[in-house]
Amino acid sequence: MSAEARPASSEISASLVERAAWLLLCALVFTMPWEKAVILPGLGSISRAAGLAAFCMAAIAVWRRGTLRPPNLVLALGALFVCWSSASWVWSLDRAATLTRAATLAQAWAMLWLIWEFARSAARQRHLMAVYLAGAVAGASIGFARYAMHLETYYRRYAATGFDPNDFGLLLALSLPMAFYLGLGASGWRRWLCYAAAAMVIAAILLTASRTALIASFASFAFVAGTWRGSAAFQRIASLALLAYLLLNLFAFAPAPSRDRLATIPMEVAQGSINSRKQIWKSGARVWLRHPVLGVGTGAYPEAVRPQLGTPTVSGARYVAHNTYLSVLVEGGVIGFAVWMALLGCLVAFLSMMPVPERALCATLLAVWAIGISTLTWEHYKGTWLVFGLIMAAWPRAWFGRKAVCG
Repeated sequence: MSAEARPASSEISASLVERAAWLLLCALVFTMPWEKAVILPGLGSISRAAGLAAFCMAAIAVWRRGTLRPPNLVLALGALFVCWSSASWVWSLDRAATLTRAATLAQAWAMLWLIWEFARSAARQRHLMAVYLAGAVAGASIGFARYAMHLETYYRRYAATGFDPNDFGLLLALSLPMAFYLGLGASGWRRWLCYAAAAMVIAAILLTASRTALIASFASFAFVAGTWRGSAAFQRIASLALLAYLLLNLFAFAPAPSRDRLATIPMEVAQGSINSRKQIWKSGARVWLRHPVLGVGTGAYPEAVRPQLGTPTVSGARYVAHNTYLSVLVEGGVIGFAVWMALLGCLVAFLSMMPVPERALCATLLAVWAIGISTLTWEHYKGTWLVFGLIMAAWPRAWFGRKAVCG
């Protein structure tokens, strides 16, 4: 083989490795909304297997290329949060839970890095959103199938296999701003496909009967308001039609048990206990007052509140925080909470540097997520770190593009 042929062959091989890492990242994102429906022996969920494969392939790609994309502040703060969470094993009230949670957080951060490293272009970022939307449709289809077979997760509430309806509902709600954004830039049958996918997702959210997911779904229409002036007539009509579709299903066409539960939102907010969450929050606050600086250790919230709340009547269940902000504060203390809030503040700062469509998308994604995690423990969920990753990936393209124009 000639000397010229060897470098060419090496370049092709490196390109294939890069491509494989990218495709495995897409597989990870695609499987997220239905990952628990497929459990692989010895590996766990299908998305965990895809994530491990993607990270290994990415490591090979970086090694062959010999360069690593310089990190940004969000990536650094995310790593600091994972390190602090891992360090809390030393003083944790539940070391086994802390070890498990720290490993999960490390995997979530690895996905954040994969997005930063391999989703640099606008086209790739749109592709990630498209595969997530496709995954949401797949998850919704599983929910529809379980509804048809009367396989309820809880009483008259339906979700993809293995999911809590509230978690599943928020995972689906996160896909709605992506559908609106993709529909805004698409044409022909692709545009119709985006809005049809949104309609399927809305129907599946109503089957979960998740009040938090419903509120988050309404919040997703903030993207429509934010891009109203720059959108075409078709996008405006389609978005309004989807809003009307959501309202009609909510008040007339969704299954009666779902409508009855969702109708309790005003009463629960005004005077209810939000499914006993207020008592869980009060117990968590009392625990934090005893461990304000270091916290009780990541993943140790259930053990910390057990002396006050006992254990749930459901076998194997434990009381989690049902609020991500409180969970981070109680488990990570003031130090962990400060790192977490600095990360969120950095993401908000990134929004101001983006053009209108991307700013509307990222702000809406962050709002939908923020609403959802107010009643869920999601600091270690892939959905959280996907939102972080999409905002983080969109920022440098907008910022350096603006600097190029100004120069």
